[in-house]
Amino acid sequence: MTRPASPAPLTGPRWPAALLALAVMGLYSFYSFLQWRHFVIPSWDLGIFSQLAKAYSQGQVPIVPIKGEGFNLLGDHFHPLTLLLGPFYWLWPTPATLLYVQNGLLALSVYLLVRYAQQLLGVFSALALAGAYALSFGVQQAVAVQFHEVAFALPLLVGSLGNLALARSQASSGWLARSVYWAVPLVFVKEDMGVTVFVLGLVILGATGFYARAWKLLRVPQKAGQARIRGLVELWFSTPQAVAASLLALWGLALSALAVGVILPFFNTGGVFDYSDKLDLAALVSNPLAALGQLFYPWVKTQTLLLLLVTGALAWVASPLALVAAPTLIWRFLSPQEGYWEPTWHYSLVLMPVVFCALLDALASWRARGVDLSLGDFSLLKTLPALSLLLALLLLPSQPLKNLTKPAFTSLTLSQQDQDKTAALAAIPQGSRVAADLSILTYLVPQHTAYWIGHAGEPAPDYVVLDLLGTAWGGNPPSSAVDYANSRYPASYQPYRSFGSIQIAVRQD
Repeated sequence: MTRPASPAPLTGPRWPAALLALAVMGLYSFYSFLQWRHFVIPSWDLGIFSQLAKAYSQGQVPIVPIKGEGFNLLGDHFHPLTLLLGPFYWLWPTPATLLYVQNGLLALSVYLLVRYAQQLLGVFSALALAGAYALSFGVQQAVAVQFHEVAFALPLLVGSLGNLALARSQASSGWLARSVYWAVPLVFVKEDMGVTVFVLGLVILGATGFYARAWKLLRVPQKAGQARIRGLVELWFSTPQAVAASLLALWGLALSALAVGVILPFFNTGGVFDYSDKLDLAALVSNPLAALGQLFYPWVKTQTLLLLLVTGALAWVASPLALVAAPTLIWRFLSPQEGYWEPTWHYSLVLMPVVFCALLDALASWRARGVDLSLGDFSLLKTLPALSLLLALLLLPSQPLKNLTKPAFTSLTLSQQDQDKTAALAAIPQGSRVAADLSILTYLVPQHTAYWIGHAGEPAPDYVVLDLLGTAWGGNPPSSAVDYANSRYPASYQPYRSFGSIQIAVRQD
């Protein structure tokens, strides 16, 4: 085997990429700051990951009481890369840290995308492409619902797919090697990413030219079966990039299988993979035509697919890199969980690097082959990145960043409700065990042991905090925090403090 040639270093000025990355970091960090200041917490996920980061910062296993007493989060999802949150939380022990870490990972991926696109499209098109990526619906929705582990996939996916786009356009084996290296850690982001790595490995294998040469070898009529197999093996071993891509595909598949079949059940309190019912593999295999129909119906799935197509100005599907999106789309759309079908929450975040790197690859490939996509003096090749940015801007009124136009959201002055929540937090002694609804749950994590009120079987907490006007009750709140606590926990509670609609009950020892 020959050693892959080292690729030429990335050319062009770095400052455009750095400026755009800093702008994206500033924009989303301002948004996150306002969310945190005004107690805008869409779910318990930020509290969960904050307890994980808190445990890692103290050198402990990630026991997350919000999920249940003694619950080890390594039994929920396979995300070893979240260990990297520990040092950041140690430096700044607040859940807000995780918001800025996520924004930083996004900014890093923007920087990388600009640098790769510069090599193939030029500076202005590269900035337009990366700007469209940064403002895409998948990114905005993920930032709005706050930190999730999939944020670690952003720079890794852009690094791998960006190098792959360079390799396909410049025919350098060194770019392929870098594409493999960037993809290897993706398996530690989440258990399903191993399948994405598997497909990515197959796509990289195609970029080596192995499929074409193997097909040509198999079509030689004089060769016997054993000779053909021997020829394939020799061809594979003689192409180090093909070996690396194949091993990457096996690495991804093996790690996903190991995570779902062994690691997650081992750490799970029930000895199972909790999300095994989210995808019916038996039905997929037994009736593939029905499964194919399920990818498009109910129609909300088709609407999400159409939004994905438009986000990448349609052209991204012309690249083989688009296949990397298939595993995520399949598990989402074949799941009975309706929330996975919509273009909301963080479920489309890992698709955004695929869409825009695939668009980059398609444009670069057409240019390299001299494909003319012009209508008169109008060149689609030159304007598609700008068109994708324009589409992202047109979608802004329906996306989370529209909140930056609302005075109540952008005001630095705390509302009365915000003041009540701040006062409730200050009234609870540090180090207490506190069960709360979403009103202040996440804010309790740094100084308390926080529990979610909806879980059964927890020990009786020291304090119970309820917002009687909160959304958790669906308009039918309990009569009081004391009544709720006495009916929920094996202890006796009495009134402690009230702040507006927020009531705190304290346990009587």
